[in-house]
Amino acid sequence: MNSGIEKSRRNKDSKIGMKNKDWEKKAEENLNDDFLVEGLKEENQSADPLMEDEYKLVSKIRYAVSENSSILDDSEKELLGKRITNTINTAKRRNLIIRISTAAVFLLLIGITTFLAMNKESEISVFARNNQSIPLTGNTRLILSGEEEIQINSAESKIAYAGNGKEIQIDSNRVKQVVEDDKMVYNTVIVPYGKRTQITLSDNSSVWLNSGSKLIYPARFATEKREVYLEGEAIFEVSHNKQQPFMVITHDIEVKVLGTVFDVSAYADDATSTTILESGSVEMKYKTNSLLSQSKVKMTPGMMAVYDPNEKTVKQTQVNTKIYTSWREGYFVFERQSLGEILKKISRYYNVSIQLNDQSLADETFTGPLDLRNSATQVLEIIAELINAKVENIDNQIIITRI
Repeated sequence: MNSGIEKSRRNKDSKIGMKNKDWEKKAEENLNDDFLVEGLKEENQSADPLMEDEYKLVSKIRYAVSENSSILDDSEKELLGKRITNTINTAKRRNLIIRISTAAVFLLLIGITTFLAMNKESEISVFARNNQSIPLTGNTRLILSGEEEIQINSAESKIAYAGNGKEIQIDSNRVKQVVEDDKMVYNTVIVPYGKRTQITLSDNSSVWLNSGSKLIYPARFATEKREVYLEGEAIFEVSHNKQQPFMVITHDIEVKVLGTVFDVSAYADDATSTTILESGSVEMKYKTNSLLSQSKVKMTPGMMAVYDPNEKTVKQTQVNTKIYTSWREGYFVFERQSLGEILKKISRYYNVSIQLNDQSLADETFTGPLDLRNSATQVLEIIAELINAKVENIDNQIIITRI
């Protein structure tokens, strides 16, 4: 029973569909019938009774078309055209603004990402910032994992690490520390004024740490970079490893090397930070006045790069590197350096207080070597003899007076 009803409905729908198609076909044929169209144009045209339905159909369609085409006069059409044009232009401007805004947001995101990437502190820098209160007085000290402290009495000490970072030779003594495979362990060496130390790192690189300096480094380099953090002055002789660059980070600059010998001086009380390249090649990065950028300079042997943190500029000059690295061998070499600069180095090296009674002496220059195996007073007496001055020890202070 149901199937019969469905069949009947389908037949009915089919007939309606056919009828609609026949009507559309007929309407199209009538509109294309030149005789009917022309007949409607003639006034008082008598309709053929047989074609009355066809005339009515064509007449209605033509009336609708003609009515729609005559709704607007010329001025209204012009106004409508302007409105349409303005709407299109507004849409275009809106789309342009959207595109520009999207591009601006995209560029802003890139800029913020770049800024954050460049200004993101490395893990070792964060560790250094959190351990700034360690004083540069007393004996040389080795601090293991930021906790255990080992006192080193000698003025010229040596510290050497095994490749796994777990065993440390300190002069004639051997100590051990726990180094987990999945954890970075940072050690710190504090060298007070008047002391020096040589450190052999776990990668076999050597570091000569000068007086009044601090070096932070991993007990074992376990990442793709070898990073150390320096405050003060050190000479680095880096073992070559192309796949694992060596980075020296200070408060102002970063020095990247693969294998070379160079000196970095970044004392907190110095106006500038200095890098001197003895051999190999290095790349020095430094902060600029631009918010979103860092600059870098590549150095070749015999060059000195001086970074001015106030101007945020670097100046490179050709120098005699021995002037800056000879302290590693136990002597200073000076070449037309002012007495003020020389006394600052001697004060750090021997941990003594030096005073000039006549400040004009600070501008006197000196050229030549000074043997650091002598006492501070003996070294200063050699200088005083050349500039017609005398040296006195008064209340644990060395005073230099013009004769």
